[in-house]
Amino acid sequence: MLIDFHTHFFPDSISKATVQKMGAHAGVAYSGNGDLKSLLDFMKKDGVDYSVNLPVATTVAQVQSINRKMIDINKKYPSGPVICFGTMHPGYSNPGEELQFLSENGVKGIKMHPEYQEFFPDDEKMLLVYEACRDYGLIISFHSGVDIAYESVHGAAKRFTELTKIKGLKFALAHAGGFRQWEDVEKYLLGKDVYIDLSYCMEMRDEQLKNILESHRDDRVLFGTDFPWERASAMKGKVEQLGLEEELKEKLYYKNAKELLKI
Repeated sequence: MLIDFHTHFFPDSISKATVQKMGAHAGVAYSGNGDLKSLLDFMKKDGVDYSVNLPVATTVAQVQSINRKMIDINKKYPSGPVICFGTMHPGYSNPGEELQFLSENGVKGIKMHPEYQEFFPDDEKMLLVYEACRDYGLIISFHSGVDIAYESVHGAAKRFTELTKIKGLKFALAHAGGFRQWEDVEKYLLGKDVYIDLSYCMEMRDEQLKNILESHRDDRVLFGTDFPWERASAMKGKVEQLGLEEELKEKLYYKNAKELLKI
């Protein structure tokens, strides 16, 4: 089994234009047209059993519309293979109410992006969101580290250490804990109660990726791609050449995500 904990698709009406614009802005390649059909097609090609879709609200006004669309898609695919998270924006006036609504409608988590949404993850004002997610059993997936489309770094890997102090909060950091900040990941995050996924980590040195995977808690590692920006076949190929123990690979590929997502 293979579970991709970090993927994206966009509404059919804007998907192709969206990935073209984002790809050009960041100077990166992509696969497919950015829509749900492309995700499903490439899952089949690459042997992915489940994918988690992670939408980002770049404005407060987008939160409810995105969340209701994700709920509708989950109802269409009640047993997978796509599992849609919801979203939250740091400027949302009553996050607890909306997060409770997501939980009551079967949504398993939310996505937040410190660069797109312009917030620091260790800002005290974010506690309302974190505590509500903990109380309603929602996972938070964060972008962490550098975003190649931005000069700023709001979501520095070190800032997430404060979140590990919130007992009961389940959160995952993309890009092996912090894109292009992997030395800080090794310094501040390894061994702590935080999930990390492998999305968009093809450029990382194999030795460093192996060290992170073997030094972190083996129950807190997740496979991920950031599709359409990377493919599962490529990331799995990178992992396979690291010489990891089979038990660790099984936890990475599906066991940890299966437990976290309650599949």
